[in-house]
Amino acid sequence: MQTEIHTREQHLVSLTNSTKKLEPYWQFFLRKLLIMNVGLAIMSAAIVGTFQAHIGASPWDVLHIGLTLHTSLSFGQASQSVGMVVLIFACWMGRKWWPPIGCLINIVMVGFYCDWLSPLIPSQEHWYWGALQFVVAIVVMGFGIGIYIASDLGAGPRDWLMLSIHQKTGLAIRWVRTLIELSAIIGGILLGGPFSVGTILFSLTIGHPTEWGLKWATRVFHPFVQRREWDHETIH
Repeated sequence: MQTEIHTREQHLVSLTNSTKKLEPYWQFFLRKLLIMNVGLAIMSAAIVGTFQAHIGASPWDVLHIGLTLHTSLSFGQASQSVGMVVLIFACWMGRKWWPPIGCLINIVMVGFYCDWLSPLIPSQEHWYWGALQFVVAIVVMGFGIGIYIASDLGAGPRDWLMLSIHQKTGLAIRWVRTLIELSAIIGGILLGGPFSVGTILFSLTIGHPTEWGLKWATRVFHPFVQRREWDHETIH
């Protein structure tokens, strides 16, 4: 009797073939999009935290704030406008007319999140509270950058420009990045942006939190940015 049951079970197993099928692409993309937006929102909160500490701003934010002083644009709109100009120039330099979707999302959403979060983040009047907020914001920004990069939807417009110039000219990445940051600072200073000790502090320290954040986010979010396989059983 047991032998007969065992034989039947083997027969059923042979008739059943387990196949693997990838999850729908839209579901995979939406999960990556959600992760990217979490990272962009955290990064945007940190951006606002740095310039509302009032001890300086990041090189690009010196330019963005300087632009708001001469136009009716909000900070977020200035960030979006500069991002689009940078993207167009990067595409022209690299002869690539369609950037990664993540690049466009970065431009639009960072500006939106910055304007939305600005009223929620304190504007400091005393330098010691400002210094504390600035340091915390830099650390938080590193993790926000790490999360959005871990989503694997593409680099931001400034990184796209850096890569395009590197490929076009052959200059080392470190020199290209330095020249881009210096150009942003000079443009911001000419427009009256808040260049101060915080700008120098940001430039010297942002690399470390970004490295920590990227390592952490890659480890934590890696399983979520892989397209999953589903098991299906088919009867022959």
